[in-house]
Amino acid sequence: MDTSGNLPVSHQGSFYPVDLPFQDYHELNHDSHKDPASLHSDTKTFSHPRGAKVHVTQDNIGRLMLFGEGGPPHSLLALHTPADETQVVALYLHGKWWPICEVLKTSRKSRNGLLFVSLSHVKSVMERVILFLLSQIIFGVLEKPLGESMYFSTPSALEYGKIFWQDGEAVGFYTIKKKGSLCDGCTGQSYLLPVLDTVFVRTHWRRNGLALQMLQDFCTSMSKESVLGISCPISTSMYGVCRKYLETHKEQRERLYEVDAPGEWSQRRNVWLSIQLQHRPVHSANSDESPHSTQAMARKLINNKGKVLEGIPQVHTSAVKGIEANKP
Repeated sequence: MDTSGNLPVSHQGSFYPVDLPFQDYHELNHDSHKDPASLHSDTKTFSHPRGAKVHVTQDNIGRLMLFGEGGPPHSLLALHTPADETQVVALYLHGKWWPICEVLKTSRKSRNGLLFVSLSHVKSVMERVILFLLSQIIFGVLEKPLGESMYFSTPSALEYGKIFWQDGEAVGFYTIKKKGSLCDGCTGQSYLLPVLDTVFVRTHWRRNGLALQMLQDFCTSMSKESVLGISCPISTSMYGVCRKYLETHKEQRERLYEVDAPGEWSQRRNVWLSIQLQHRPVHSANSDESPHSTQAMARKLINNKGKVLEGIPQVHTSAVKGIEANKP
C-alpha cells in the first residue's frame, strides 16, 4: 500500500491522515502523552453523529489503547463526549484533531477494494488505527444496534487483515488468525489452520455483497490450504453469506469449517453440511449485513491523567451480524 511522502492531490486539494507520510508507533505514543492544554486545534468543537457538540477541552480528552491485554502499550489521543468516554468524535494525528469521519477517508484513487494490512508493520500504522476505529468505535459504539451485546476484541499485533475501501472511504474489514499463531496468551496451543475471525461492513454500505466478497477473498487468498476455518460461533447472517458463497462455489464445500480453537478435527464442523442439516438458520433479513467476531476482552479508555476509564466489554462471538460488522 502506498504510504510514501508523495501527498495526493485531489480536485479539492484535500488529503487525510492515511494519505500523509506514515507515523510510527513512537510518534503516536509521543502525541498521546502530550499535555492536552498544549494541543493545537483549528477547530474548537466537533459534532457527534447524533448531534451533540463536543468542545476541545482537557476534560474531554483521553487515550485509546490500540492493542488488548498482553499487546504493545501503544495509544493515541481521542476526543470524547463529556458524558460518555466511549463516544469518540475525533483523534489527534499528525499534530491536529481529525473528526472520525475524516480518519476513515482517503483521497488516493488507488486505495480501492480489499487492501492488506499488516498489524505489526510500521508502514501500516495508520491502517492499524483505521482497523481499530472500525472494530472498536464504529461497530462497538457508533453503529452498534440497540440491544446488541456482541463486541469485537481488539485485533492482536500478530494478526493480519484487509480493509475494504470504496468511494474514498474505509467501509469494512476482515481479520484472520494465522495458521501456527498462538490461540491466546494463556496456553501454548496454536491454530492448526487459517481462521476467518472477524468481518464487518458499515451500515450505509450493507446489502451490496461486500461480506460475500470478503469471504471469497479469504478463500481464494488461501489457495494452498486444503481446509479453512471460520471462528465459532457463526452468526445467522454469516451463515447466510456462507450459503450464498457455497451455492455457487461447490468446490469449496469440503473446505470450509466452523472451528473452535485450535482447530483439531474434533473441533471442526463442515459449514455446508450444517446448512443442509439446518443446524443453523440461513434466512435472515440482516443476511450479508451483520458482524462476526470471537474473543472476550475489555476496551480501555485512559484519561489524560493516566486513569483507566471503564470501556465496553468485548465478547467475541462468531456470529455474522450486520455482517459487515462481525465476521464474514
